[in-house]
Amino acid sequence: MFSNQNSEMHVLIMGAGVAGLLIAHGLEQAGIQYTIFEAEDQSTFRPREWTMALHWGLPLIEQMLPVHLAARLREAYVDPSLDFDEYPNNGTRMFNGVTGELIKEMKLEGRFVRVSRRKLRALCSEGVDVKYGHSLEHLSTRGDEVVATFTNGGKSTGTMLVGADGGRSVVRNELFGQAKGAAAPLQTIHINIVFSYPTAEQARFVRSAHPVFSLAIGKAFFILVSIQDVPDPNRPETWRFQLIMSWPGVPDKQATNAERHKEVKAQGAQLAEPFKSAILWIPDGVDVAYQDIGIWEPERWDTQGGRVTLAGDAAHSMPPHRGQGLNHAIQDAFNFVEAAKRVQAGEIEQTESIQQYSDEVAERGAKEVRISKQSAFMSMHVDQVMESAFFKHGIARSIEEKKVIEAKA
Repeated sequence: MFSNQNSEMHVLIMGAGVAGLLIAHGLEQAGIQYTIFEAEDQSTFRPREWTMALHWGLPLIEQMLPVHLAARLREAYVDPSLDFDEYPNNGTRMFNGVTGELIKEMKLEGRFVRVSRRKLRALCSEGVDVKYGHSLEHLSTRGDEVVATFTNGGKSTGTMLVGADGGRSVVRNELFGQAKGAAAPLQTIHINIVFSYPTAEQARFVRSAHPVFSLAIGKAFFILVSIQDVPDPNRPETWRFQLIMSWPGVPDKQATNAERHKEVKAQGAQLAEPFKSAILWIPDGVDVAYQDIGIWEPERWDTQGGRVTLAGDAAHSMPPHRGQGLNHAIQDAFNFVEAAKRVQAGEIEQTESIQQYSDEVAERGAKEVRISKQSAFMSMHVDQVMESAFFKHGIARSIEEKKVIEAKA
């Protein structure tokens, strides 16, 4: 999709995740040309699923989406029937996974919702002409242009390129080199699964800790239980749940699914209810495959004359234990569009504008990667979690912001 065909600017967007799609919408509304590419084929673009916390980024996403899509944002909520402005839906609960004791009732500042990754991407992709099946192979610069070459033999030329191509970003590797651009694995065993329980009684019991999502911390175990989709509020057997589980160790990549079930259920058997049953009732047919969590802490990068930059997970890959990834990605998308608009208006040279944008992303992203990484390890130990940034500061955008909020209270 192109707009303002007389514009000299043409932005190439690599990646059609939420960050890339929001950049496309922002540029469209600003009358700036763009083309957006996605490595996945359209048929495989949406099947993978999990939930995401949307909080301080919510006002920004509402600004970036066209009015008619922003008005439908509720469609992406994990349970559209809930009022997320009312207690307890506007927060979460953290439990001692050993005793079942409530450690903390986490009331979150501002509006808070939990969204389905699949449904949010589907909503954000409406009206955007995504070029699917375009996996970036190489990028180069010539004069004032940047050229993207794809593995399918195609090429595209623009005046700037933004890599919003995820935690294994090819654009990041092009900027930093393969060794320096590669994400480092979080040294834990990590499982993230989405499924339904066989009976309505089981579904209601698992959800009893909190209507949206809850956390439990064991002696060396972390679990998040979230509702993921509610097709019918009156039929709990149709509800889908997301379970995230982490514990110290090295995953056995040769283990069978039956062996992984046995390992997970051995961990779950040590927990208090309802977290114990949440794990023990996982149906045998669910794939509980280990997942790699990549960590990449950014440092300042050369934007090659304002022609190449990063956004979202490509710019700062962080673990999910503080619920910040989506919100920082939205902030990146908003800031990038603002930087491009300033160039379009002739207020600032492209080199300076995109370098300023990139420097802010790197500084902000590096801080959060460090905080989230520390929170990930501390959140696995009930004797450490109360000292973690997540426990003390919740999901405020920054610790500094949390202190300001507390001072005003």
